[in-house]
Amino acid sequence: MDAARRADLGFTAAVIVTAAVFLHQAWRLPSSRFDPLGPGAFPIAICILLLALSAIGLVSVLRGRSLGRAETSLIVGLDEEAGHRRRPALAAFVFAATIAYALVLQFAPVDFSVATAFYVAVTGVAMSRRTRRHVLIAVAVGVGAGAGLTLVFGGLLGLVLP
Repeated sequence: MDAARRADLGFTAAVIVTAAVFLHQAWRLPSSRFDPLGPGAFPIAICILLLALSAIGLVSVLRGRSLGRAETSLIVGLDEEAGHRRRPALAAFVFAATIAYALVLQFAPVDFSVATAFYVAVTGVAMSRRTRRHVLIAVAVGVGAGAGLTLVFGGLLGLVLP
């Protein structure tokens, strides 16, 4: 068995195990007095969908198909060589920034919209070419994301935000 097929098998097995664990936990959630479907309805649906799709993927791999190498694609240019370079330092930075963002939301007295705007802007700048135009776009997207998410989660859904 080649490395790509082992990777596909490992991936589908990991998704199946993870979805099964989350499904078990979602079923254990207590019922809600105000929500007729209960707090576990959405996680249960997602886990069942993941299990079904992973099972299809597992059967496909066992029948000799490769999950990551489609013969046709609706995306133009997908089969061409990548026009980008690998940037592991950027990946590590974004990972660290995500952890810092979660810690700030949990422990610092910073408003959700400000923390979110800063996080999205900083990671956007890090991923961009850092020209003036790209920096301005990243900052605008960050401010929009912070305000938009605060409006949706805090205003429309009534969730208590940090």
